[in-house]
Amino acid sequence: MLNDQTYHPAGYLFRLSFMELWRNRFGLVLLVTIPLIFLAVVEGTSGTQTIPIKLFFGDETREILLSQHSVNLVFIGSAVLGFLTAYYAIILFHRNFEYYKYCIGIGLSPASFLAARGLFFLTVILLLGGMISLAVSGMVDIQQAAGLFLGFVLIGVIYGIIGGILGVISSDFMVAILGVVLLANLDAGWLQNPVFYTSAQETDLIQWLPAFFPTQVVFAAAFTDDWNSRGLWMSLLLTFVLTIVLFGIIYLKIYRVRRWQNRSDTYIMK
Repeated sequence: MLNDQTYHPAGYLFRLSFMELWRNRFGLVLLVTIPLIFLAVVEGTSGTQTIPIKLFFGDETREILLSQHSVNLVFIGSAVLGFLTAYYAIILFHRNFEYYKYCIGIGLSPASFLAARGLFFLTVILLLGGMISLAVSGMVDIQQAAGLFLGFVLIGVIYGIIGGILGVISSDFMVAILGVVLLANLDAGWLQNPVFYTSAQETDLIQWLPAFFPTQVVFAAAFTDDWNSRGLWMSLLLTFVLTIVLFGIIYLKIYRVRRWQNRSDTYIMK
Protein backbone atom coordinates (compact mmCIF):
# COMPACT_ATOMS: atom_id res chain seq x y z
CA MET A 1 0.00 0.00 0.00
CA LEU A 2 2.89 2.35 0.75
CA ASN A 3 4.91 1.79 -2.43
CA ASP A 4 4.12 5.17 -3.94
CA GLN A 5 7.12 7.28 -2.88
CA THR A 6 5.46 10.55 -3.91
CA TYR A 7 3.45 10.52 -0.68
CA HIS A 8 4.85 11.89 2.54
CA PRO A 9 4.08 9.58 5.51
CA ALA A 10 1.73 12.26 6.90
CA GLY A 11 0.00 12.32 3.51
CA TYR A 12 -0.53 8.58 3.75
CA LEU A 13 -2.08 8.97 7.19
CA PHE A 14 -4.40 11.70 5.91
CA ARG A 15 -5.38 9.42 3.03
CA LEU A 16 -5.92 6.46 5.37
CA SER A 17 -8.04 8.64 7.67
CA PHE A 18 -10.25 9.49 4.71
CA MET A 19 -10.51 5.81 3.76
CA GLU A 20 -11.53 4.93 7.33
CA LEU A 21 -14.39 7.39 7.13
CA TRP A 22 -15.31 6.39 3.57
CA ARG A 23 -15.50 2.66 4.43
CA ASN A 24 -17.90 3.40 7.28
CA ARG A 25 -20.72 4.20 4.89
CA PHE A 26 -23.46 4.09 7.53
CA GLY A 27 -21.53 6.45 9.81
CA LEU A 28 -20.84 8.76 6.87
CA VAL A 29 -24.55 8.85 5.99
CA LEU A 30 -25.45 9.66 9.59
CA LEU A 31 -22.82 12.40 9.69
CA VAL A 32 -24.59 14.10 6.77
CA THR A 33 -28.24 13.30 7.45
CA ILE A 34 -28.50 13.88 11.22
CA PRO A 35 -28.11 17.69 10.97
CA LEU A 36 -30.63 17.82 8.12
CA ILE A 37 -33.12 15.69 10.06
CA PHE A 38 -32.85 17.88 13.16
CA LEU A 39 -33.21 21.07 11.13
CA ALA A 40 -36.23 19.64 9.30
CA VAL A 41 -37.91 18.72 12.60
CA VAL A 42 -37.29 22.20 14.04
CA GLU A 43 -38.51 23.79 10.80
CA GLY A 44 -41.79 21.92 11.08
CA THR A 45 -42.40 22.28 14.82
CA SER A 46 -41.09 25.70 15.95
CA GLY A 47 -43.53 28.44 16.80
CA THR A 48 -43.56 31.87 15.21
CA GLN A 49 -43.96 33.98 18.35
CA THR A 50 -41.40 36.69 19.05
CA ILE A 51 -39.01 36.30 21.99
CA PRO A 52 -36.25 38.53 23.42
CA ILE A 53 -32.69 37.20 23.49
CA LYS A 54 -29.53 38.76 24.83
CA LEU A 55 -26.27 39.01 22.92
CA PHE A 56 -23.04 39.73 24.81
CA PHE A 57 -20.58 42.00 22.97
CA GLY A 58 -17.89 42.40 25.60
CA ASP A 59 -19.02 45.18 27.93
CA GLU A 60 -22.19 45.73 25.91
CA THR A 61 -25.28 43.56 26.20
CA ARG A 62 -27.92 43.88 23.49
CA GLU A 63 -31.45 42.61 23.71
CA ILE A 64 -33.15 41.91 20.39
CA LEU A 65 -36.53 40.50 19.41
CA LEU A 66 -36.48 37.41 17.18
CA SER A 67 -38.91 34.75 16.12
CA GLN A 68 -38.68 31.48 17.99
CA HIS A 69 -38.47 29.71 14.64
CA SER A 70 -35.30 31.57 13.60
CA VAL A 71 -33.58 31.24 16.96
CA ASN A 72 -34.29 27.51 17.19
CA LEU A 73 -32.94 26.78 13.70
CA VAL A 74 -29.67 28.62 14.31
CA PHE A 75 -29.30 27.11 17.76
CA ILE A 76 -30.00 23.53 16.72
CA GLY A 77 -27.43 23.85 13.94
CA SER A 78 -24.83 24.80 16.55
CA ALA A 79 -25.81 22.07 19.01
CA VAL A 80 -25.89 19.26 16.45
CA LEU A 81 -22.55 20.31 14.95
CA GLY A 82 -20.93 20.35 18.40
CA PHE A 83 -22.16 16.88 19.25
CA LEU A 84 -21.25 15.34 15.90
CA THR A 85 -17.71 16.70 15.88
CA ALA A 86 -17.13 15.55 19.46
CA TYR A 87 -18.45 12.09 18.59
CA TYR A 88 -16.29 11.80 15.49
CA ALA A 89 -13.22 13.03 17.39
CA ILE A 90 -13.68 10.17 19.87
CA ILE A 91 -13.77 7.71 16.97
CA LEU A 92 -10.70 9.33 15.40
CA PHE A 93 -8.53 9.42 18.52
CA HIS A 94 -9.81 6.69 20.83
CA ARG A 95 -7.19 3.96 21.25
CA ASN A 96 -5.51 5.28 18.15
CA PHE A 97 -2.05 4.57 19.47
CA GLU A 98 -2.08 0.88 18.73
CA TYR A 99 -2.48 2.05 15.14
CA TYR A 100 0.43 4.42 15.58
CA LYS A 101 2.78 1.46 16.19
CA TYR A 102 2.45 0.61 12.52
CA CYS A 103 2.99 4.23 11.51
CA ILE A 104 6.43 4.19 13.13
CA GLY A 105 7.51 1.68 10.50
CA ILE A 106 6.98 4.19 7.68
CA GLY A 107 8.95 6.89 9.44
CA LEU A 108 6.04 8.90 10.85
CA SER A 109 7.12 11.34 13.55
CA PRO A 110 4.77 12.36 16.41
CA ALA A 111 4.43 15.85 14.88
CA SER A 112 3.47 14.40 11.49
CA PHE A 113 0.98 12.07 13.15
CA LEU A 114 -0.70 14.94 15.00
CA ALA A 115 -0.65 17.20 11.94
CA ALA A 116 -2.20 14.58 9.65
CA ARG A 117 -4.92 13.55 12.08
CA GLY A 118 -5.65 17.16 13.05
CA LEU A 119 -5.77 18.37 9.45
CA PHE A 120 -8.16 15.61 8.43
CA PHE A 121 -10.40 16.34 11.41
CA LEU A 122 -10.40 20.06 10.55
CA THR A 123 -11.41 19.14 7.00
CA VAL A 124 -14.41 17.22 8.35
CA ILE A 125 -15.39 20.19 10.55
CA LEU A 126 -15.17 22.62 7.63
CA LEU A 127 -17.36 20.40 5.46
CA LEU A 128 -19.95 19.92 8.20
CA GLY A 129 -19.88 23.63 9.07
CA GLY A 130 -20.36 24.58 5.43
CA MET A 131 -23.22 22.13 4.95
CA ILE A 132 -25.08 23.28 8.08
CA SER A 133 -24.45 26.95 7.26
CA LEU A 134 -25.99 26.50 3.80
CA ALA A 135 -28.96 24.60 5.23
CA VAL A 136 -29.65 27.20 7.94
CA SER A 137 -29.20 30.09 5.49
CA GLY A 138 -31.89 28.54 3.29
CA MET A 139 -34.36 28.58 6.19
CA VAL A 140 -33.44 31.82 8.01
CA ASP A 141 -32.58 35.31 6.82
CA ILE A 142 -28.91 35.45 7.88
CA GLN A 143 -27.14 38.81 8.20
CA GLN A 144 -23.53 37.58 7.93
CA ALA A 145 -23.09 34.23 6.19
CA ALA A 146 -19.30 34.21 6.66
CA GLY A 147 -19.62 34.94 10.37
CA LEU A 148 -22.21 32.19 10.76
CA PHE A 149 -19.86 29.70 9.10
CA LEU A 150 -16.96 30.83 11.30
CA GLY A 151 -19.07 30.45 14.44
CA PHE A 152 -20.12 26.95 13.45
CA VAL A 153 -16.51 26.01 12.76
CA LEU A 154 -15.43 27.33 16.18
CA ILE A 155 -18.10 25.25 17.90
CA GLY A 156 -17.03 22.21 15.90
CA VAL A 157 -13.36 22.71 16.72
CA ILE A 158 -13.93 23.31 20.44
CA TYR A 159 -16.26 20.36 20.92
CA GLY A 160 -14.14 18.22 18.63
CA ILE A 161 -11.09 18.85 20.81
CA ILE A 162 -13.11 18.05 23.93
CA GLY A 163 -14.24 14.81 22.30
CA GLY A 164 -10.63 14.05 21.36
CA ILE A 165 -9.49 14.60 24.96
CA LEU A 166 -12.18 12.28 26.29
CA GLY A 167 -11.34 9.71 23.64
CA VAL A 168 -7.63 9.79 24.51
CA ILE A 169 -7.88 9.64 28.31
CA SER A 170 -10.67 7.05 28.46
CA SER A 171 -9.87 3.39 27.90
CA ASP A 172 -13.59 2.63 27.59
CA PHE A 173 -15.24 3.91 24.43
CA MET A 174 -18.71 4.02 26.02
CA VAL A 175 -17.45 6.12 28.93
CA ALA A 176 -16.04 8.67 26.46
CA ILE A 177 -19.33 8.71 24.54
CA LEU A 178 -21.29 9.20 27.78
CA GLY A 179 -19.06 12.14 28.73
CA VAL A 180 -19.64 13.81 25.35
CA VAL A 181 -23.39 13.20 25.47
CA LEU A 182 -23.71 14.66 28.96
CA LEU A 183 -21.60 17.75 28.27
CA ALA A 184 -23.01 18.48 24.82
CA ASN A 185 -26.57 17.89 26.00
CA LEU A 186 -26.18 20.06 29.10
CA ASP A 187 -24.15 22.87 27.50
CA ALA A 188 -24.76 23.16 23.75
CA GLY A 189 -28.12 21.40 23.86
CA TRP A 190 -29.83 23.08 26.83
CA LEU A 191 -28.16 25.87 28.73
CA GLN A 192 -27.08 27.90 25.67
CA ASN A 193 -30.59 27.77 24.18
CA PRO A 194 -32.03 31.29 24.57
CA VAL A 195 -35.56 30.02 23.92
CA PHE A 196 -35.63 28.01 27.14
CA TYR A 197 -32.99 29.77 29.25
CA THR A 198 -33.36 33.44 28.38
CA SER A 199 -33.58 34.47 32.04
CA ALA A 200 -30.38 32.56 32.88
CA GLN A 201 -28.14 33.92 30.11
CA GLU A 202 -26.26 36.18 32.51
CA THR A 203 -25.49 33.35 34.95
CA ASP A 204 -21.74 32.93 35.45
CA LEU A 205 -21.91 29.14 35.04
CA ILE A 206 -23.41 29.39 31.55
CA GLN A 207 -20.83 31.94 30.44
CA TRP A 208 -17.95 29.65 31.46
CA LEU A 209 -19.21 26.62 29.54
CA PRO A 210 -17.33 25.82 26.29
CA ALA A 211 -20.21 26.53 23.90
CA PHE A 212 -21.00 30.02 25.23
CA PHE A 213 -18.55 32.19 23.27
CA PRO A 214 -18.82 30.42 19.88
CA THR A 215 -22.60 30.44 20.26
CA GLN A 216 -22.47 34.20 20.80
CA VAL A 217 -20.41 34.50 17.58
CA VAL A 218 -23.05 32.48 15.74
CA PHE A 219 -26.02 34.50 17.01
CA ALA A 220 -24.31 37.85 16.44
CA ALA A 221 -23.48 36.90 12.84
CA ALA A 222 -26.91 35.44 12.19
CA PHE A 223 -29.02 38.31 13.50
CA THR A 224 -26.87 41.48 13.55
CA ASP A 225 -24.51 43.35 11.24
CA ASP A 226 -21.72 43.42 13.86
CA TRP A 227 -18.97 40.95 14.65
CA ASN A 228 -18.78 39.72 18.22
CA SER A 229 -15.06 40.36 18.72
CA ARG A 230 -14.98 39.26 22.34
CA GLY A 231 -16.77 36.02 21.56
CA LEU A 232 -14.37 35.39 18.68
CA TRP A 233 -11.18 36.02 20.65
CA MET A 234 -12.37 34.07 23.68
CA SER A 235 -13.31 31.15 21.40
CA LEU A 236 -9.83 31.24 19.84
CA LEU A 237 -8.22 31.38 23.28
CA LEU A 238 -10.27 28.39 24.45
CA THR A 239 -9.35 26.54 21.26
CA PHE A 240 -5.65 27.22 21.85
CA VAL A 241 -5.77 26.01 25.47
CA LEU A 242 -7.73 22.86 24.62
CA THR A 243 -5.40 22.12 21.69
CA ILE A 244 -2.36 22.31 23.97
CA VAL A 245 -4.05 19.93 26.42
CA LEU A 246 -5.05 17.46 23.68
CA PHE A 247 -1.68 17.47 21.93
CA GLY A 248 0.13 17.18 25.26
CA ILE A 249 -1.86 14.09 26.22
CA ILE A 250 -1.43 12.58 22.76
CA TYR A 251 2.32 13.24 22.78
CA LEU A 252 2.66 11.46 26.14
CA LYS A 253 0.73 8.50 24.73
CA ILE A 254 2.89 8.44 21.60
CA TYR A 255 6.05 8.61 23.71
CA ARG A 256 4.95 5.52 25.61
CA VAL A 257 4.20 3.71 22.35
CA ARG A 258 7.58 4.63 20.89
CA ARG A 259 9.37 3.51 24.06
CA TRP A 260 7.50 0.21 23.94
CA GLN A 261 8.42 -0.17 20.26
CA ASN A 262 12.11 0.53 20.96
CA ARG A 263 12.15 -2.06 23.73
CA SER A 264 10.52 -4.60 21.43
CA ASP A 265 13.07 -3.92 18.69
CA THR A 266 15.94 -4.27 21.18
CA TYR A 267 14.53 -7.57 22.44
CA ILE A 268 14.18 -8.91 18.88
CA MET A 269 17.76 -7.92 18.03
CA LYS A 270 19.03 -9.79 21.07
